[in-house]
Amino acid sequence: MKRTFLIGLSGLGYFIVSLFLFMPFRMKPIENYNLFALPFFAVVFLFLLYKACTAKKDSRGYLFGYFAGILMWQLFGETASLTVPSGLILQFSDMNIKVLGGYFYVLAGWGLLYMLWKLKMLNSRAAYVFVIFLGIWSFEVYMDNYSSRVPLFMMGIVANIIMVVFLIASIVVLVMAKRSASIERKTILGGVFYLTLNIVLMSSGQWKKPQDFYLKYEVPALQQELIDTQRELDHIRQLQLQMIYLP
Repeated sequence: MKRTFLIGLSGLGYFIVSLFLFMPFRMKPIENYNLFALPFFAVVFLFLLYKACTAKKDSRGYLFGYFAGILMWQLFGETASLTVPSGLILQFSDMNIKVLGGYFYVLAGWGLLYMLWKLKMLNSRAAYVFVIFLGIWSFEVYMDNYSSRVPLFMMGIVANIIMVVFLIASIVVLVMAKRSASIERKTILGGVFYLTLNIVLMSSGQWKKPQDFYLKYEVPALQQELIDTQRELDHIRQLQLQMIYLP
């Protein structure tokens, strides 16, 4: 159980460190910061994925896979869609996979992953990387949308229900780890414990009221989306006018 517990905490420890890596995007914007951040996360992710698939011991492979899954989320779920205030490339991708409609792709991802695993078409360590990635994506979809979707008077109630459910899940994971004699199983459960513990911590405090980060930093992002949408609409109208005068 100790190994499982420490692996879960190590993920939270890395998350705290990574907050400083993402500060230059919105909290203290730096020009061209994404030109540094995206290659950095990409190289580290590919290194961890390689080590996860080639490590001789399964326990080490799953441990590398655990952190590869976390980096995979930060690369594809965060860095690619965040903008910098100015520079050569303001944003690598305008696809935000955390919008509410992202639930469809999360469910599809879980379904496809299960099928590939059952059909033995995917290396178990690589599958574990996607388990961590999809697990983070699953609660990120809620985390990025609850402030605008859940009624204010219901936030505390919903958060308490989520907290109780995942507190029980966390305890079950630790009990399973204690009863297991397999280091590999304890390692895998460490990643699951990281996911459930994250949700317990957020639902015990952050999710009881609207996100402070959402209220402070999401408005400029939404305003930019409106400007971009208006530009696209103007372009379509110009095309419609030009089409009228075509022979």
